[in-house]
Amino acid sequence: MTQNQLFTPIRIGGLELVGRFVKSATTETLCTDDGFVTDDLIEYYEKIAQGGTPLLITGNAYFNLYSKGAPRQLAADNDDKILGLRRLTDAVHRHGSKIFMQIYHVGRQASPRLVGRTDAVSPSPVFEPTLGVRPRAITREEIEEAVQGLADAAARGQQAGFDGIQIHAAHGYLINAFLTPHTNRRKDEYGGSFENRLRFLLEVYGAIRQRVGQDYPVIMKINGSDELRLRKGLKPDDMVKVAQRMEAQGVDAVEISAGHYESGLTFERGHWRKFFSTVTTIGVGRNLPSYHRIPVRLLSPLLDWGLRRIASYSEGFNLRYSKLFKQALSIPVICVGGFVHREAMERAIVSRECDMVSVARALIADPFLYRHMQEGVQGPQCDFCNACYARAAAWPTDCYNDEVRAQRDRMLRTELG
Repeated sequence: MTQNQLFTPIRIGGLELVGRFVKSATTETLCTDDGFVTDDLIEYYEKIAQGGTPLLITGNAYFNLYSKGAPRQLAADNDDKILGLRRLTDAVHRHGSKIFMQIYHVGRQASPRLVGRTDAVSPSPVFEPTLGVRPRAITREEIEEAVQGLADAAARGQQAGFDGIQIHAAHGYLINAFLTPHTNRRKDEYGGSFENRLRFLLEVYGAIRQRVGQDYPVIMKINGSDELRLRKGLKPDDMVKVAQRMEAQGVDAVEISAGHYESGLTFERGHWRKFFSTVTTIGVGRNLPSYHRIPVRLLSPLLDWGLRRIASYSEGFNLRYSKLFKQALSIPVICVGGFVHREAMERAIVSRECDMVSVARALIADPFLYRHMQEGVQGPQCDFCNACYARAAAWPTDCYNDEVRAQRDRMLRTELG
């Protein structure tokens, strides 16, 4: 494989992409309170499409109140959302890009009162320390509703013109929680053995396929490792086994990330500048109970230091996992994790550590990153301060590094006129 592979075509199922660069899912906080698409959301995505990004994946879309994780989140919970979703896909398609809708259930990793409910659900009532939530065990009836709700959401996405669907089975959300022994201690057919813990994901995928057909691209986001030290988390070999089973079922590609919330947010590695003080004063943490929020605020310098120790930044930090999936699978393997430089992306693909790379924060800093890499232009560059993540689900997705944001805005004024 030669250089410039980043800009060569690749197929996901029957869909051909012009390049191997993907916008990974990001919590946008740009919808209405009840999940309708807004002009602001369309503008955000259209800029990235104008930059030539071959494939864009939306932030996680919810399908009912219990699957919702944050205010102003994208929804696919009702047919009345289809018209707005169609406006979004049309805007992206105008610039030649493709777009997938990510669907999920937030599970135990939620602040229930943020979204107007009193509790959270999970396979088992295992305390979630990051947000201070003890969920209740999801019922059999709710499991059936979740399977149907995810399938309905996928069908709405297809009807709205999305080019494919991504099932979020990573980061400790409900599907991942079913897979992981630490969070799944059930005694019924959904818990215990590997086959039982896989059952929910298989049912979700089967229901989606029944609705969208065999030829429609359906991909999956999965952990390379749960990274749950001293707990019964899944290791890379376990996750590869899950991916192999899903490939056999017909999944068209996998995107590799890592970690649960309680892993120490290792799926968002960075420099964590004033992260906890920001979260607890102007981010979603300000809504935490005082007995949780106040200690976190007081200990914020120590906690920031801890994150820098366990979730420090390095470019392509999930490649150690994605290369294992690349060796074991025939479908495309996408790796997310701190990519910002063309050279690093090319090296990952040429060395067969992955087939494609996906980025989120780098595109917030420079929506035209793909085009800039093609042209050899240095645009605004994310420094992974994680100020955007500190405001996630509370503020609209944007760059909150003043210097980088100013560079980006100047660039957009110049290139868009």
